[in-house]
Amino acid sequence: MGGVGEAAIGWRWMFGVLLDRFGPMRPILSTMALAIVSILLMLLLVRPSASVWMICVGYIAYMVGLSMAYPNTMTAGMSVIPARMQPDGNAMFSTFQQLAGAVGTTVMSICLGVAQAGRSITADKAAFAAATQRGGHVAFIVLLVVLFGAFLANIRAFAARRTA
Repeated sequence: MGGVGEAAIGWRWMFGVLLDRFGPMRPILSTMALAIVSILLMLLLVRPSASVWMICVGYIAYMVGLSMAYPNTMTAGMSVIPARMQPDGNAMFSTFQQLAGAVGTTVMSICLGVAQAGRSITADKAAFAAATQRGGHVAFIVLLVVLFGAFLANIRAFAARRTA
């Protein structure tokens, strides 16, 4: 659905325009901040009584932040690589993106699995649902910590780039 919507309205071109107009620091840090704030708000506001729309809005904000940050980060990273090394740099970005997706899926599954351990959906659905919610909450905390670490790493990289 997201890919269809993106293709229909073609909003990704804006990311490159922002990068060209402001340089890499402002678009990357602001969109990463959007992702961090959306995860933080989902942690604080989403409860079992939350509407589906609240969850959708939080997720959309998170995905917009990430999908705006990643291409600009890749462009900024590739811009400092010599032209003869561009294919290798592109391969490294693609490899790390795949690895990060696999590791992220594993960590989130572990958070849910540990929380659900010892509970049976057939024996007590309410306890299983509560355990799943706790596991999801922990998974979001892990995601928030990783995003914040990436945010700080980008700040450090931009500071080092300025002094070089």
